[in-house]
Amino acid sequence: MDLIEYNIQESSLGYILLVARNGRLFRLDIMAGEPHRIKKEFAAAYPESVDSEKPFRDIWKDLDRYFKGGKVEFRAEIDISGLRPFTQKVLKELMNIPYGELRSYGWIGKRLGYPNASRAVGQAVGRNPVPIIIPCHRVIRQDGNIGGFSSGIHIKKMLLSIEGSLNKIKSNV
Repeated sequence: MDLIEYNIQESSLGYILLVARNGRLFRLDIMAGEPHRIKKEFAAAYPESVDSEKPFRDIWKDLDRYFKGGKVEFRAEIDISGLRPFTQKVLKELMNIPYGELRSYGWIGKRLGYPNASRAVGQAVGRNPVPIIIPCHRVIRQDGNIGGFSSGIHIKKMLLSIEGSLNKIKSNV
């Protein structure tokens, strides 16, 4: 049986829920609301899960440093094995986008050998279960506009601002 552990902490973006399966991070959610409600809803979905800060200590330290503007190379072991192969390829490519830099959905598609797959890349990016650590916020539209973000455009703008790249977006209002 898989060991599911989770922990919720407050951040400058809202509450962050981290979830690991057998010691490997497979989910990071940025949420608004009461931590008690978030915990209750998560425990209902995963009744065998354990609330524990211990497996996430290094991740929390890295996230704290990141939110304070530090350039961080996240050390978390990530499990994206439950995703489709194309999505896994896209998410692995996102890990190569340097801090503070931006790439387009089309650029990612070309790198993977799918030059006409901007839309499919965008859908794969939108399925990212571990935002921030897998830096999907660094992917924008070909025309220089911000594009989407699963946790909301305001969160994407905050992350790009932390990295000093919000000013590179065509219309950042």
